[in-house]
Amino acid sequence: MSGRTTRLVCLHHAGGSPAVFGSWAQQAPEGVEVLPLALPGGPNAGSRRRYHRTEQLIPALVTELQEHLADDDYVLFGHSMGGLLAYLLTRHFEEHGGRRPRALAVAALGAPQVPWHDFAAEHDDEALIRWLHGIGGIPSWLLDHPAWLVPFLGRVRDDVAVCRSYRHVPQERRLAVPIHVYGGAEDPLVSAQILERWTEIGERVEITSLPGRHFLVSEDSGQLSRAVFDLALGGRPLA
Repeated sequence: MSGRTTRLVCLHHAGGSPAVFGSWAQQAPEGVEVLPLALPGGPNAGSRRRYHRTEQLIPALVTELQEHLADDDYVLFGHSMGGLLAYLLTRHFEEHGGRRPRALAVAALGAPQVPWHDFAAEHDDEALIRWLHGIGGIPSWLLDHPAWLVPFLGRVRDDVAVCRSYRHVPQERRLAVPIHVYGGAEDPLVSAQILERWTEIGERVEITSLPGRHFLVSEDSGQLSRAVFDLALGGRPLA
């Protein structure tokens, strides 16, 4: 692939932002350009999300991808919620036409036919902060500044609502785009059993267990990013 650049399109976890992929953009090897997608929101950094259902959000992301990519070779990567969105984008292009990604990579996400855990609705703000801290989603130092977390909690609730809105309809045929699934060996939310169910979704599915818990991107020691960079550098686009 000498002389060619692959776009690595990245989608973040619930409540997150494209900034989580900042280090990936800095560390990307020659031949890979990291393109983090921002979910549509209001005019301010602390605004809530614009869309609350997948059938509203996916068309907006399709339009954004088409504007950014043109005829570029690309790979889709999503972490947790971002993995669901990456899957739905891939499925959209396979079913409705358009330039498909060369590969789909997801981390810390069970297969899409597994219902999403509605943890946001089960907790008030104080309990949600404790729960997210317990799974590694909030650093300890932020616990002393709960007011700073209010915009973040709103986005978490919006994003979980998007994931909960998805109702899986089995595909007529499995995805032809290769699927690479990465799971944290100590992930309290996503078990090996529900990762394995990705084999029901694609014709070619590879599942890799990595050290770590749920937040594999922010806790990445380099294993995940190197694996995804290698994926972006290898192979050729599907016809």
